[in-house]
Amino acid sequence: MARKPRIHFSGAVYHVLLRGLEDKAVFRTVGDRRQWEALVAEGVERFDHKVLGFCWMTDHVQLAIEVGDVPLSRVMQNLSFRYTRYYNGQHDEDGALFHGRYKAILVDPDRYLTELVAYIHNNPVRAGKAKKAADFKWSSHATYLGKDNREWVSTERCLESFGKTSRKAVPAFAKFVDAARSEGVRSDLERGTDGGRLLGDAKFKRRALKPAKPVKRPMNLNQLVKLVCREEGVKEAELKTPSRARRESAIRQTIAYLAMEFSIANLTALADRFNRDLTTMSRNQRYFRDRLAEDSALRKRVTQLRRQVSAS
Repeated sequence: MARKPRIHFSGAVYHVLLRGLEDKAVFRTVGDRRQWEALVAEGVERFDHKVLGFCWMTDHVQLAIEVGDVPLSRVMQNLSFRYTRYYNGQHDEDGALFHGRYKAILVDPDRYLTELVAYIHNNPVRAGKAKKAADFKWSSHATYLGKDNREWVSTERCLESFGKTSRKAVPAFAKFVDAARSEGVRSDLERGTDGGRLLGDAKFKRRALKPAKPVKRPMNLNQLVKLVCREEGVKEAELKTPSRARRESAIRQTIAYLAMEFSIANLTALADRFNRDLTTMSRNQRYFRDRLAEDSALRKRVTQLRRQVSAS
């Protein structure tokens, strides 16, 4: 039987589980976890979603994610692909790292968000890796308690259920998580209903399965090229010359990045547009995406352009 499609709408909250292939370790070192977190943080900025909770175990990861307009599938595919490439290069391996498709359950946040975050934070306790959530370093529990600076974790939505101020909410949340550490595996949060796709009452299911309104493309390729050229102060003709000048190359790759992010054009159309070899365009785009993770000035500039494209 064919799998049912993922449910997507802006503001949807999911419980996500991604396991290593054949339960192999997906993190071998502290550096591995830090690289994973760097990619997660970049994804939050790039795809405009929120990480509401997480736990990085040795052989799997769990997250609570609230998406925006970009579907969860795109977020997770990008994250798993880029991390696998890093992992294989770092540890001299090849092939798949993760076990097939990630598992995702759409949950009703009004009913289950606090329980879900507590459940994720207590994952190491259930696995016998810690006596309490606060003892495990690689989860968002410390962020909720205000003890680390993971700014890409969004705690407000969950904490507002425990108090109007952080002074009241944080200790109440900590007590709530600690009280749940002995509850064991919860089949509802692990498996959901409706074939494992969602968790909520009949009203939530009707709302979740309501057909979404079609999303229009923000602009076409001509408009995108004109926008970026105007903002960068260049003429398109300069981007089509055989020159390999660094500035023009960076502008081409910025256009390519935005075109694919917004599903405006593929690399073949872009290579034709700028009189470039497709293989070279593809390779340069990989380099460009890696630079975004490292170059804060470039990331800020691209984010500004993304907002202009979205606003159009």
